[in-house]
Amino acid sequence: MLSHVEQALDEVGSALDAVEDASTGELRRALSAAKSLRSRVELLETKAASVVASRERHGDGGVGLLSRLGGLSRSEAVRKVRTDAQLAQLPAARRAVSAGEISFANASRLTQAARSAGPAAVQGSADLMQLARTLPDDEFAQAAQRWTARQLTAQAAAERHARLRRSRSVRFWNGDDGSVQMRGAFDPETGARVERTLRHHAEALRRHDRRQHQQQQQHGQRRTSADHGATAGDAAAGTALRTPDQRMADALANLLTGTQPGSRTQAPGGAAAATQPARSPHGTAQIIVRADLAALLGEPGGTAEIPGTGPITPTALQRLACNNDLSLVLFSDPLTPVHQTTPSRTPTAAQRRALIARDGACIGCNAPPADCEAHHITPWSHGGATRLDNLVLVCWSCHDRIHQHHWHITKHHNHYTLTTPNPNRPRPHPPTPKHRAPPPPDP
Repeated sequence: MLSHVEQALDEVGSALDAVEDASTGELRRALSAAKSLRSRVELLETKAASVVASRERHGDGGVGLLSRLGGLSRSEAVRKVRTDAQLAQLPAARRAVSAGEISFANASRLTQAARSAGPAAVQGSADLMQLARTLPDDEFAQAAQRWTARQLTAQAAAERHARLRRSRSVRFWNGDDGSVQMRGAFDPETGARVERTLRHHAEALRRHDRRQHQQQQQHGQRRTSADHGATAGDAAAGTALRTPDQRMADALANLLTGTQPGSRTQAPGGAAAATQPARSPHGTAQIIVRADLAALLGEPGGTAEIPGTGPITPTALQRLACNNDLSLVLFSDPLTPVHQTTPSRTPTAAQRRALIARDGACIGCNAPPADCEAHHITPWSHGGATRLDNLVLVCWSCHDRIHQHHWHITKHHNHYTLTTPNPNRPRPHPPTPKHRAPPPPDP
């Protein structure tokens, strides 16, 4: 076996030496062949490490060998060993990886889908297997998530969401260079909220940086006219624009510390640069959700996803729809919008103050108002108005109980309470939506 590997290495070395002299057509075909070669090499090293670890009783499936001899990070080694073991349940996928038709990364996505929907469902989906053959890793990751979401029952989707919620975390540690490192994990809904908010504020910082840079360039040009010994480039060189990652870090710091206008922070080159206020004047961050009509109406079989984040459960969609402004864009097909609404769902600041004054705290557990959201008793999507008599104050956990576990809101002597679901009474079906019919499209 070793002689074959050494011979293959020699052939690859010869191919490298010939790259500059190869024709464009040959190089294109070589790129396609390299994809097949890469998946086979990854499978070879993973299988070799697994066999050695089994014979020598390492007890880790080969993770240590892949890390020490293969030069992989431990997390990457763990992923490959897990994928190799789980491919035993997906023989068609394993054959495709061995033939170089499916990359090892896409094979890993297939095993993840099999853990949620079952190996038989993955093996039986010709469309999913074909996508694994043709799509790059990042695109197939999204496609596999959407496919998995369509296979799950409502209960399984709820359990998956609950599992992701339980695994949420934020960790800090000291880096070797003296920096403070941070890592977080969130469920898709919360992660989308955090990401969109940070990106929204980072965009405000980008616009601020550009304005400041332009002003300093203009100032440098004026100095050039007065002093022929300096140039505009010299004047502008002292101001470095923040990178996207730096703006995201500054946005997070500003939001958490409540930085006010006129305060200063360090720019990339060490110079002080003004920051933007924590609350941007350009509106609030938006979360775009792509959903079919069944999901919007709460009917079985509906699917919804946050583009760039992944699928979300129907209950997560209902939570987002319950407490946020909603703009609906209706499509006659995936590319043709025929009608768009304007948002009118979120309570005004005055309504929220009145809601706090009336309910005082979460109607379910007495959590303080700062931890609470406004919930529509009759859903807005089914004709419920954003009025005080249709709103109650609930914390995140109790909001989840309403949408996920069908707890009831009861009113007694102008006092709202949250009541556990009655197991002897069938769960109510969503009310028939009132007509918010869009006008017919222009002929």
